[in-house]
Amino acid sequence: MEGRRLPPVPREREPSTAIVVVAGSELIAARLEALLRSRSGLRVTVSAPAELARRLDDHAPAVVVLALPSDAAARALETLRGLPSVEAVVLLSSDPPGAWTAQARRLGVRAVLRDDVTAEELAAAIAATRAGLVALHPDALKESTQARASESRGGATALTPRELGILEMMAEGMSNRTIAARLGISSQTVKFHVASILAKLGAASRTEAVTFGVRHGLIAL
Repeated sequence: MEGRRLPPVPREREPSTAIVVVAGSELIAARLEALLRSRSGLRVTVSAPAELARRLDDHAPAVVVLALPSDAAARALETLRGLPSVEAVVLLSSDPPGAWTAQARRLGVRAVLRDDVTAEELAAAIAATRAGLVALHPDALKESTQARASESRGGATALTPRELGILEMMAEGMSNRTIAARLGISSQTVKFHVASILAKLGAASRTEAVTFGVRHGLIAL
């Protein structure tokens, strides 16, 4: 007897990504909302800065897209600090190099794009941040590295992005072994990077390097 064909098992739909847009004007908010709604799989809501925490409670977990003046963006990032409902923060700015700071990274910013971003760029950045990656405007890293060079004492060579990341971890009190595990590299490689950081900053110890980094705005505590 011919076997009965079992009905196909319905596939579970992937949950859509919640996006909370916070903008400095209704016009900017409407533009970003339209850009995001043109992409499938995104649930978009617009929030005023004062309502941000409550909105996130309603849409957790969520990616937050900030399109605010620098001072307002800094206040919003402080509001977002440590909230478990925040999956990642995408910051839109007319000055991407100035927005990609150590303090912004510490407050959860994982993408910095221009404020005239396209739908494709914004969707790609959101996907990247959800995957644990960083998405930057092409000029942001290059120019911010040049800015850091001017902050180094005695004309010292600027730290590389990897060295800046390790300096931030040093500031958190991480050992070489812990840093190695976090970055997926060997302890010996971390030791090499730490030695390079100390040499470039003219520091005699890890503590002195961290202190210098904080004082000159390379990292934030």
